[in-house]
Amino acid sequence: MKYLSWILSVLAIASVVKSCDAFAQEKLPLPVLSDSLRAELSGYLQAHRLTPEEYVISKFADHDVVILGEQHRARQDPLLVQRLIPLVYKAGVYNLGFEFARRADQPLIDSLLNGKEYDQMLANEILLRFSMGWCYQEYSDIFKAAWQLNRTLKKGEQPFRIIGVNNAPDWSVLKSREDLDNRAMLAKAYGEETEKDWADALLRETVVKREKALVYCGIHHAFTSYRQPLVENGKFSGFGIRGRFGNSLRDSLGQRVMTIFLHNFWLTPDLEGFIYPVEGYIDALMATVDSTKWRIGFDTKGTPFGRLPGKGSYYAMGYDSFNLATFCDGYIFQMPFSRFEAVSCIPNFYTKKNIDYARNNFANPMFRSKNIKDFEEACEDDRRGNLSFWAKLR
Repeated sequence: MKYLSWILSVLAIASVVKSCDAFAQEKLPLPVLSDSLRAELSGYLQAHRLTPEEYVISKFADHDVVILGEQHRARQDPLLVQRLIPLVYKAGVYNLGFEFARRADQPLIDSLLNGKEYDQMLANEILLRFSMGWCYQEYSDIFKAAWQLNRTLKKGEQPFRIIGVNNAPDWSVLKSREDLDNRAMLAKAYGEETEKDWADALLRETVVKREKALVYCGIHHAFTSYRQPLVENGKFSGFGIRGRFGNSLRDSLGQRVMTIFLHNFWLTPDLEGFIYPVEGYIDALMATVDSTKWRIGFDTKGTPFGRLPGKGSYYAMGYDSFNLATFCDGYIFQMPFSRFEAVSCIPNFYTKKNIDYARNNFANPMFRSKNIKDFEEACEDDRRGNLSFWAKLR
């Protein structure tokens, strides 16, 4: 079963969501930076200061694909992508690879972005087809940002495209809570599709045509050189196949693709807790920086930031030597966790016309008989669940 190792990692990560409500609100402490480390990190930022937008655009000078990897539902991240769309277009990048839409729905995406009027209901349908629970306004508004850009273009100018890369699993085959924990049933739902199909679709629509692409997806899909550990019963069980989206892009493009991590929590080895990335050193540094200088992007490879350690995190499992440069190529910090906001739910996302489709195609079979209010409450619970993650962090 070529997708099984990926499914195991999904199940392990999913266990985090089940445990978030158990966290107390006591803040995790930040480390004390030595004077020498603070001076080294601060000096690097002063010498290489770029805003997140400037940093992303600069990376296209020597990359064909730049991947932004997030932990999901932090409002500042999709807002950043919205701001980037007209900026990367001006820099000659005409494509956004998008986890949050399916390859099968590319005709719908193209129709939405090239329409004379913006069709919010069509945007809702595209998100609903991707995931019955992904009903967030800020992600939907990424479509609107691309549509707005295209409305400003002159005749003959190349339109901006959003490339849906995700698979189209058949969740209707799951009939019970037990099916959700059954590897064979999950494999049946996914069929033969893998994240290599994501990469193949993006390459076909962009690089093969000698075009570049910005990509926006979850960090676990975004890994290029880093290999994600598999964990079973709280223990490292190997790296499995080299099967993430970014890994497949790296196999094809080599150093012409890179991963940028959007500042957010890291996971503990048991996948039950949330901790600061790189043991809190970046957060401790930014706690001493004026808020007007928070928003920044920087390299990890060959920099003082890349040497920051990650002991005590899930991501270090299986590695004899692990640091930030192992995990990602670049990093964007926009604000400390105390300023994080969750995305918002789209009003009237679920309707009498689409509720049956949502019931039958939701990944969680427990929703097969739920009503519109149940779906709306689930969206709100998921949105607010992230506040529990960030509440532990300063």
